Amino acid sequence: MTPEQQLYWDVDDILRRLRRIEGQVRGVQAMIQAQQPCQSVLVQVAAIEGAIKQVSRIVSACSVAEQVMLANREDNPVEAVKQALQQLIG
Repeated sequence: MTPEQQLYWDVDDILRRLRRIEGQVRGVQAMIQAQQPCQSVLVQVAAIEGAIKQVSRIVSACSVAEQVMLANREDNPVEAVKQALQQLIG
């Protein structure tokens, strides 16, 4: 990890979030094995989706920050930032 990445990448926070998601997934597996009501399972699946989206936002923000830092080293930083954002949004 470069010093620049450390500014935007809280490894402990992301790993904590991923471990929580992993536990939620195991919980859903147990619910399915126990044949819990579908609505209850869906509530937990929605929570997992939300948690994954938040991890994705954090990693995306890190990616944008990295690209902006790289863009500052380019001859045309505005174009480099546009390209970075285009990669992010598809």
